[in-house]
Amino acid sequence: MKKIFGNKKLLIIILSAIVLVGIAVAIVLICFGDKEEDPYQMKVDEFYQVIADPENADGLYDGMKAVRDAALAFGDDAMDKLGYVSQDLNNDGKEELFIGCFDDEGADVDNEIYAAFTSDGGLLRPIFEKQKRNTFALTDTGTVYFYGTDGDKYHILAEYQLTETGEMVCLDYYFTYPKDSNNNFGYFHNTTGEFNPETSEEIQMTPEEFEAKRQELAARTEPLDAVKFSEVG
Repeated sequence: MKKIFGNKKLLIIILSAIVLVGIAVAIVLICFGDKEEDPYQMKVDEFYQVIADPENADGLYDGMKAVRDAALAFGDDAMDKLGYVSQDLNNDGKEELFIGCFDDEGADVDNEIYAAFTSDGGLLRPIFEKQKRNTFALTDTGTVYFYGTDGDKYHILAEYQLTETGEMVCLDYYFTYPKDSNNNFGYFHNTTGEFNPETSEEIQMTPEEFEAKRQELAARTEPLDAVKFSEVG
């Protein structure tokens, strides 16, 4: 032992070797150790799998059905038509994730969102999801455009704001509702987001004026710099 410590060169070599081993172990742990998975990337990967094989997609939830149906409709173009956007919509310092169609020249909105998620405690929580015969989109002021219809009698036009807690707050909510048994419909408005004429104000409006208001709000949607699913992987 005295000989070892008496030989300074040998001691330096031994200490250097110990340091190098420690560095090597640290590198291995960093590269191959357990990593905390990115919830955003995990969600994107889930939707990618649906789009890649929509005919065999099952166990669908949180907007996946709408994405599956869109992928089937777009066919071979689905990977280029569908994409995702990460954007801090409510200015809470955490990005929301939007899955949708951002390249459809035939649509009357510049982006159509099929599923939206917000970060909540390190996990992604759904905000809203597209259903049959409704449309969600983002406007140029960071609000959410919504239009829903049964294709004939019932129509809903609304605008929402996303709060810092990830909740949807209604700014305006217009809808049609039958006034009698003769299929006479009235137009109603509220700011609570309730489909209820009793808690809403009836307003004088024609079908043309309702459509003009819808087009006005739809015109405020804007193109988004989305990542196409064809670029994922």
